[in-house]
This record gives sequence, C-alpha cells and structure tokens, in this order.
Amino acid sequence: MNNNIRSGLACITMFSWPALGFYRGIKSYDYNYSNNKIYRSPTRPLYIDKLLWGFVGIFCYLNPIGGFVGLYKEVYRIEVILRGIEDEKKTRYYNEVL
Repeated sequence: MNNNIRSGLACITMFSWPALGFYRGIKSYDYNYSNNKIYRSPTRPLYIDKLLWGFVGIFCYLNPIGGFVGLYKEVYRIEVILRGIEDEKKTRYYNEVL
C-alpha cells in the first residue's frame, strides 16, 4: 500500500472511532433518560449531561479493553440492522455504550 493511503486510513480511523463513541454515549443517555425514572429531570434532558455521556463514550471506545468490547458491540449492531430485528433495537443491551 502507498504511504499516503495508509496515513489516510489511519487518520480516518483515529477520528471516526472516537466520534462513534461520542455518538453512542449520547444515544445511551437518550435511551436511559426516556426509559428510566432515575435520569429524569423535572423538565427536559440537560445538554451538559448529554455532553458528559458523549465523553464517556469516547473514553470507552479509546480504552484498549473497551475498544474491543465496543468493536464487538458495533458488529452486533450491524447484524441487528442487517437482519432487521426491530425489537432488539429497543433493548437496554443494544442502547448501552459497552
């Protein structure tokens, strides 16, 4: 492979994996807020809490051990989407970061 292609792929991976972790963290907060009384505030979800959960997702996906678990969960989510298992998308396991 060309060095430019390798560096491009490395750059894409270095930015997309943490971005995916941030996205999964925000989605986890949304799921927990809408399905749990513990996370509910009197009015609406707080953006600062969403941001914090996004950073927790980044940390989990960048952590070497958490990264492998995150990779497993992403393959699991891809299979759920490809097979069209809509009920599985509503479960807690599907919506958690790790």
